[in-house]
Amino acid sequence: MQRTLPVTVGAPLLATGAVALAALAWRDRFPAGVASHVGPGGLVDDVTTTGTFAATALTIGAGLAVLWGLVARSVRSNPTGLRVLAAASVGSAAVLAAGPAVLLVTSLDRGSVLGEPAPAWLLPVVVLALAAGSLLGWALARVPAPAETRQPPPPDAPRVELPAGGRAVWTRVVVARPVLVGAVALAAVGVALSATVSPGAGVPALVVAALLAPTTSVRVTADHAGVSVRATLVPRPRVHVPLSRVVRAGRSDVRARELGGWGLRVRGERTAVLLRSGEALDLELADGSRLLVTVDDAATAAALVNTLAERSRVC
Repeated sequence: MQRTLPVTVGAPLLATGAVALAALAWRDRFPAGVASHVGPGGLVDDVTTTGTFAATALTIGAGLAVLWGLVARSVRSNPTGLRVLAAASVGSAAVLAAGPAVLLVTSLDRGSVLGEPAPAWLLPVVVLALAAGSLLGWALARVPAPAETRQPPPPDAPRVELPAGGRAVWTRVVVARPVLVGAVALAAVGVALSATVSPGAGVPALVVAALLAPTTSVRVTADHAGVSVRATLVPRPRVHVPLSRVVRAGRSDVRARELGGWGLRVRGERTAVLLRSGEALDLELADGSRLLVTVDDAATAAALVNTLAERSRVC
């Protein structure tokens, strides 16, 4: 947690501090004030003073820093949770920098701002900032080496019959159908707007659809290297748990709403990859944390993981 905490707490402070400094440095170039809100129609519907804009940015940054710091304490024993937290913190910080930065540029040297259209590239910039910031946070997070165990899974843990020296691989693809439908619908809206309104009108919808696409399905694999979960369309990010960390594998029934909804979720010592509710592969790890992945035929996956984990510690 030593490096993750400064990244998690510092990112929103750095982002909002940069925005506040830029606003104050350019304060003489905002004769009509600074655009502070864009309505559903893409028009600036609220304007504020430079001082208020800067103060608001700093207040939001400080609030997020405190929030992320408190969350970090609750997941400090969960290596995957710490990395997810760092990704969320830096991703949100990137949004806090990108969105206000566009509003500042929009307001520079303008005699009138209220009621004027915001740049069409505001939403794409914010979405791309979120994606890039999240990946950066994931990469920057450095967590302690995960604990390992030399003990085999307990005797009552399920196993499969596997010939001596035999190798086996179990893999399944899980699809989040509502997310898939949403991504396809957004892509269709984007194409329709580009064709009927203007080439740039559909860009926001297309950008969001492109970012949603990798989250519509994941491939879960269990083999001699451990358990890995990754999006089917892109290689990263990936959650990987080597066999040396597994204390026991089992099957559980989970409800997405109990863990905060679909997606990658962290609740205390539990990290979950949820694309639906139902049966899940449940891994108890040596550091006391757990990984849950909703997937069909989870019982077979758990039995194979226990068998391979036992063999890896005998050899």
